[in-house]
Amino acid sequence: MADSLAKVPSYPRPAEIPAPPNLPKYLYPGLPVELASVYPPPEHVLEPKPELPSGQRSPIWHEDKSIPYALTTHIVPAAYLREDPDDVLPESPSADGKISKDERKILVEKTEARLREMRRKYEDEERRRQEKALWVCLNRYVRTETSKKGGYTLFFAHANGFHKEAFEPLIWSLLSSPESQSLVQEIWVWEAYSHGDSALLNKGRLNSFSHTRSPVRDLLNFLIYFLPSSPNLQPLPVHLPRVRQAEVERRLRNGFLGPGSPRLPICCFGHSFGGAVSTLAAITHPALFTSLFLIDPVILYPTVDFYFKPSLLSLGAISRRASWKSREEARKGFLESPFFRTWDPRVLDLYVEAGLYLDKDTDTIRLKTSPIQEALLFNDAQIGGPEAWVRLWKKELDARIKLRWAMPGPGKPELDSRDNTSQQRVWLRPENASNIRIDGAGHLIVQEKPDALGKQIGVFLKELSSETRARL
Repeated sequence: MADSLAKVPSYPRPAEIPAPPNLPKYLYPGLPVELASVYPPPEHVLEPKPELPSGQRSPIWHEDKSIPYALTTHIVPAAYLREDPDDVLPESPSADGKISKDERKILVEKTEARLREMRRKYEDEERRRQEKALWVCLNRYVRTETSKKGGYTLFFAHANGFHKEAFEPLIWSLLSSPESQSLVQEIWVWEAYSHGDSALLNKGRLNSFSHTRSPVRDLLNFLIYFLPSSPNLQPLPVHLPRVRQAEVERRLRNGFLGPGSPRLPICCFGHSFGGAVSTLAAITHPALFTSLFLIDPVILYPTVDFYFKPSLLSLGAISRRASWKSREEARKGFLESPFFRTWDPRVLDLYVEAGLYLDKDTDTIRLKTSPIQEALLFNDAQIGGPEAWVRLWKKELDARIKLRWAMPGPGKPELDSRDNTSQQRVWLRPENASNIRIDGAGHLIVQEKPDALGKQIGVFLKELSSETRARL
């Protein structure tokens, strides 16, 4: 491993890492979620089942015959019962020009303040589970070349405000290497229930606060109940069926470990919000995973007064423009923004293609992930992120799970402006862990440097395979 990382910038191990604040809410007894709370809805609740909101599509490499991986999109139920109570959520102010910029700014600030007020109340209340069925969309990329056998199953979880297709340029970079193709049999890219196509499936039912436990339960629900028993080439239905009950029970007991498993444990990749969710899932049921590759995850030292001062990220989300007359108008606007100009052009193309949809009721192009849903996850940042930080600090992640952090390059802003916070968090669990820094990339590494990141994932998988063979 040392040779393969020798030329890549990284953070050295710090002399010390501060303890979390000495407050009861940062003790986190038990597991992030109890496995007994992870299960799908009963079948009768799921009828009628919805169609894919955006249909099937071809991957961006479909004309490159040297990359023998096919793409299909699928639907599974989210975990049941939902923990988050319904509420009357504020709406993000319109950017249609009917009010002045100053008036809109005031409304944005009032909306953000209202969300923080609601969050403080929500966190003090007991969980009231409700019988509401939600849906989750996933993309599946599977190797179609039958001469290659075996390989890992990869699982990707996206950042807040993004969608499953954002990973596709990175996956293209990874699969451009024949050696990586031999190591990757199948890839699943997950979309949180309030994002992308999942949000379209759940339209009209996204009226509750977000808590990190919900996407953690959803992720585990897919791996335990719906991930097919083996990564074969057989066509899969759009609505994935539950695996056999005996297999569910085996996964609950042993995950994907042991001689009876038809699968290897999962290689999990999480960006930002997806990194925190993946970490808490791996702490909850480590036997499902062989490795975690965290892409600048929102795993942050607790901020005690977070909900008593405005969040710049929530303000930015609430003020985001959400509709356009056409995709062309949207693209033009994105290219005028410094935020989007740093992106790889392929990622921006996919954002325009797959991050937006045509609202047929108004003949308007809209964001699939609404500004208020993005703001809700930013509002949740001091719930799941600090929990993942504290649990890693307490060494709750199984040392068997290989851990790598991919972080912004030298000179780029850090998620936490306090001194040395990135250096400290990549060493929260020092056993079987390493970190890399991607030159020229900020927090949005997936969007800005997909080729460099894809190559580093290939290096990581090669190391993982070599270490696995050495233990045999």
